[in-house]
Order: sequence, then C-alpha cells, then structure tokens
Amino acid sequence: MRSDVRSDVRSDVRSDVRYKGPVAARDVRLYLAGLAVSETGTTAMIVVSGVWVKSLTGSDRAAALTTVCLYLPSLLAPLAGLVADRTSRRRLLVAVNLVGAVWLLPLLLVGSPDRAWLVPAVMVGYGAVLITIGPAETALFTELLPADRRGGVNGLRMTIQEGAKLGAPLAGAGAFALVGGRGVVVADAVTFVVAALVVRAVRVPRAVRDPGLDGTRPGPGPFAELAAGWQHLWRTPALRRLASVGGAALAVGAVPVSAQYALVDALHRPPSFLGVLVSALGAGSIVAGLASGPVLRRTGERTLTALALAAGCAGYLLLATGWLPTVLAGRVVLGFAAPWVVVAVVTAGQRLTPDALQGRVAAAITFALFAPLPLAQAVCAALLGDAGFRLPYLLAAAGAALLVPVAVRPLPPVSHAFS
Repeated sequence: MRSDVRSDVRSDVRSDVRYKGPVAARDVRLYLAGLAVSETGTTAMIVVSGVWVKSLTGSDRAAALTTVCLYLPSLLAPLAGLVADRTSRRRLLVAVNLVGAVWLLPLLLVGSPDRAWLVPAVMVGYGAVLITIGPAETALFTELLPADRRGGVNGLRMTIQEGAKLGAPLAGAGAFALVGGRGVVVADAVTFVVAALVVRAVRVPRAVRDPGLDGTRPGPGPFAELAAGWQHLWRTPALRRLASVGGAALAVGAVPVSAQYALVDALHRPPSFLGVLVSALGAGSIVAGLASGPVLRRTGERTLTALALAAGCAGYLLLATGWLPTVLAGRVVLGFAAPWVVVAVVTAGQRLTPDALQGRVAAAITFALFAPLPLAQAVCAALLGDAGFRLPYLLAAAGAALLVPVAVRPLPPVSHAFS
C-alpha cells in the first residue's frame, strides 16, 4: 500500500509540475486573487475577535470561548457539502460571501464590556459562513480544472491561506490598537464583498451533476444524499484512517488554546502581541505549504502526518519554556503541524473521491478534522483555563507524541466504493 501511495503522489506531483498555467489562466488567477483578499480579512478578524473580548473582559476563558463559538458550526459541515453538490457552486459562494459581509455589521455596536457577548454570538454565524465556503470552493475547483491540474492550484490555495497568517494578524492587531475592533469589522466586510464580486466574474463550465439531483429521476432521498460523503469516507479505509488521525491531531492542538493568552501575559506583553505570535505561526505555515508537495512525493500521506505530529510536539515543548526566543521559534515550528495534517488528508480525499461527491466528501473531511475542536477547546478552557500556560503545552506535546505511532502504522487497502 505504501508503494501505491507513493506512486499516486508522484504521479500527481509530476502532472502539477508540468502544468504551468494555474496563474496564467484568467479565471483561476482571478479566483486566487479574490481568495487572497478574503483570507486576509478572515485571518485578521479571527485574531481580533479573541483579542477584542480579552481587552473588554480581561478574561482568558472568555477569549478562548470566542474561538469555540467560531468552530462550533463545523457540526453543520455535512449539510454544507450537500448544498455545494446540489446547487451552483459559484452562485452559492457569491451569496455566502455577501451574507458574511452583512453578518459582521452587529459588531459595530460593540463598544463596552456589557456588549462583549456580541462578539462570540456573531462568531457562531461567522463560522457557519466559513464552513459553507470550504466545500463549495473545493467542489468549484473540480469544475474549473481537470483532475491532473487541481493539485497545483490546491497548492497555491494552501500557500495563500497560510500566507495570510503572516501579515494579516499583525495588520489586524495594529488596526485594533489604532482604530479598535470596529475598523477591523468594516475592513473584513469589504473583503467579503470583494470576494463575492470576484467569484461572480469567474467563468465556470456547465457542471455535471449527480443523477437524481437535477430532476431527471428521483434521488436517493435527503438522508442518503447527506450521508453519501460519510459513506465514501467510511468505505475508503485509507481515507478513514488519515481523517481519524488528523482529527485527533487537531483536537490535541485545542488543548493549549486558552494558554496562548496566559503565555502573552507571562511574556509581559499586551494582548495585541498575540498578533506577533500568530504571524510567527504563519511564517512556519508558508514554508510548510511550499514544502508539502516535495515531502509528499518522497514519503506519502501518512508519513507527512507523522512529521506534522512531530513538529507539533516540538513546537509545544518550545512554547512551554516561556522564553521569548524559544516561544517565537516554537510558533514557527508549530506552523508545520496543522497545515501538513490538513494537506495529507485533503490530498487523499481529492485523490480517492469521484467529482460528483467532492463537495460532500470535503465536508465530511472538514467535519472529521474540525468538529472535535469546539468540544476539546471548551473542555480544556474549563479545566485548564486557570492553569497558566506551561501545563497545557506539555499535555499537548504528550498527546502529539502518542499519535505518531498511530500515524505511521501501515494503511489498510484502498476500497473503490463510490469510485
């Protein structure tokens, strides 16, 4: 199985290298430009939401629970995938981006601690917008590009997403310090509108839909359609194993979420210094995104997952020192963890999934990876919220180390169900 995985990955990468046109093709270039604008606003808003609540309430736990609210809509990922497979993906993305712009507007009312509750409340809907965009975007790429060209564009997309973590947090934190949270809200709303206009301008070929979803014959029923992505994930053992390990790895990363605010305090820095730490994470993530292709070509998806876990373990141990130089180094190293896990699982999902199921399988993968986060973050915030920063990072390092042997265990044979 390992040789099969390596062979498939090498084939994918060779076809990506031969394809020189992702940034030359008008529609893909346009879409990636819109994505860069949108990701910048989103990343800044996510960072500022926690900093805003921390500044208003002084509570690390309240700031961490704001992040919980952001990830809570991950539970709706299967429904988002079904919608992406049943509707025009371009129109869906236009509509959802416009909804995102409008949804942010109540945050303009936040100006005092008694209205701080509006931030986590809005983050619930904000997370729903993001969880809807994900599978629709993945499915749209199957319409824009042939199979042998998607890998290169997906690599560019990952680089853009992770690259936004480098400058956007600093810009967001700086804007928050200068003009407050309302200025960041307005800027993010504008990026949503820009993204909607860009997607509207993209020319998408006529999509080929699943039989039964276009009215030509009765479909399999709402529940069966909703569960199709999960069925494919479950009946493809290699994909199931990777998604399970990936979900556990990201859940481990939820352990020290509340500790980052205590860490900033221990470093004797203001709450806005979190933007510097997030940017350091983004620097590592950019390198990780650029290196993921060559590493996949040489090792395979399960080894990439194991390397991600090892990076996470090392990063958490460096953060536990509480010394600024090693903390910054630890954030850079930690930047390899989540991106490599996501790249490994998403790459396997795209490779082992037929086009007609891309939206639902992408949603199922998103659910498997990110749905455990709200519960893990809530439990850890409740149990470790007052434990300082060192213990949560040590627990996360131990959890990542325990998952490495599971990640490197040989993968089961690939099932060709639904293919």
